[in-house]
Amino acid sequence: MVSPQPVTRFISCDWGTSRLRLRLVEPAERRILVENATDEGIQPLAREHPDPQGRVEFLATVLERNLARLGDGMPSDLPVVISGMASSTLGWMSLPYARLPAPVDGRTLGFVDLLSRGRPVRIISGLQDDSDVMRGEETELIGLFADPARLALAEDCTVVLPGSHSKHVRVRQARIVGFSTFLTGELYALLAQHSTLSTPGETVFDDAAFVAGVRASRTLGLSAALFQTRARTVLGHLPARHSRAFLSGVLIGAEVAALAGNSPARIVLAAAEAFARPYALALRELVPTVDVVPVAAADLAMAVVMGQARILALG
Repeated sequence: MVSPQPVTRFISCDWGTSRLRLRLVEPAERRILVENATDEGIQPLAREHPDPQGRVEFLATVLERNLARLGDGMPSDLPVVISGMASSTLGWMSLPYARLPAPVDGRTLGFVDLLSRGRPVRIISGLQDDSDVMRGEETELIGLFADPARLALAEDCTVVLPGSHSKHVRVRQARIVGFSTFLTGELYALLAQHSTLSTPGETVFDDAAFVAGVRASRTLGLSAALFQTRARTVLGHLPARHSRAFLSGVLIGAEVAALAGNSPARIVLAAAEAFARPYALALRELVPTVDVVPVAAADLAMAVVMGQARILALG
C-alpha cells in the first residue's frame, strides 16, 4: 500500500450522469462542512452543448456557479477533486480508463490536473476490464477500503453497489480484479413509468410482494417474470399498490442470481438507504449461506469523499 500525504480540506465533486454534488470537506475529521446538489448532471449538459470545445467552458461555468452556492469567501486555491462522468466523452475531457487489476488504494488510477478559472482541479478517470467499464464507483471503492477496519475484507469479497447501473466488484488480495454492470435501476424506472407494467395510483413497498418477484425471476426467467407484474395484478393475485415491489423483486432477483452462480466468499453490500432492504431480502433468498457485510449509511455517504481524499493525497 502507498502512504498518502494527509489532505486537510478540499472540495469534493461527484459529477454523475444525472446529478452534480459539491461538498466542502475536511477528510481527516470525516466532516462535511457544507454541500450543494443539483440536477445538472453530465448527460443533460452534454445534450445542451454537444461540441466538446464549447462544453468545457460551459462546464467550468456550471462548476463555478455551484461552488458559489457553497458560500462566500471560498479560497481560490482550494482544490476541487472531480470523479464520475466528467472524465468521459460526454464530460470535461475523455480520460483513458485504468486497467485491472487495480489496487484498492487507488495508486494506479488515472487523473489529470488543470486550472479552471484559476482554481486547481483534479479529474479522476475510471476503470475497465476486457468487457466492462465504470466511472465514479472506483473512487467509492477506494474510499470504502480506506477504512482500516474494512481493509481485511479486501482479501476476498464481492462488493455490491446498487444503483441505476449496479456493480458487482470482485476484490482479491486488496486488488479489484473484475466487475459486472447490471442495468437494474434504469430498467426499473423505464418499466415502472413507461411500459404496460406501469400502475397508476399510490404504491408502497411490501416485503412479501418483493420476495415473490425474486422467486418468479428465479423460476420463470426475467422476461416471463416481468409480465407477471401485470398478469398477477389483473387476475387479482397482486394488489396494484404492491406491483412495483414485485417488479423490483424480479429485476433485483435477476441481478442477485448472478452472485449465486459465482459463489463469493463474502458480499459487502454498499447500498444507500433506498436499496439496502430490498437487496438484503434478495441476498437472503438467493444466497442464504454467504456472509453479507452491510456498509453503514454514514460510511457509504463518505465513501466518495474519502476516496477522492486518498487520490488527491497521492500527489
